[in-house]
Amino acid sequence: MVNIKLEKSALKRQQMVGAVAAYLVQYGFRKDSLRSIAANIGVSDRMILYYFDTKERLIADAIELIGAKMAEDMAATPPYRNATVSKVLEALLDRSDNEENVAAIQLWFEMIGLAIRGEAPYRQTAVKLIEQSEEKIRDKLRSDQKHRAREVLARLEGELMLRLLSRD
Repeated sequence: MVNIKLEKSALKRQQMVGAVAAYLVQYGFRKDSLRSIAANIGVSDRMILYYFDTKERLIADAIELIGAKMAEDMAATPPYRNATVSKVLEALLDRSDNEENVAAIQLWFEMIGLAIRGEAPYRQTAVKLIEQSEEKIRDKLRSDQKHRAREVLARLEGELMLRLLSRD
């Protein structure tokens, strides 16, 4: 009986995180209240607090879910192994042009701004997601270029930021 209750609790928590992730990708970080977020995902604010303790914990979990999806997309993008820095960068930039990815990238930059300001839990979440991204990029690079994973990530983010700023 306890296992069933724990499974239902985990499932409910997972559903709420997924709903908030979708909400954040669509609307970004607004200074929405807990009540507003709850209403937008179809639950009560008390239910959010029951499962997550704070709005920030829920948002951090949702961002981690989005980041995990982005990291998996990065890993699934050819080339898969033994590529040059330029080939990996080119492939990742090509992959980022669809609207769903653009919305997630916009959210990423919003979160980076909050992380730079030192706001919890965004800073810890950003560091974790950067490490995941570097690892996925490192896996794609030739052995003599693996040390350049952070450079690839920085160039990728810089190009993506410029593209977002030049959109009509």
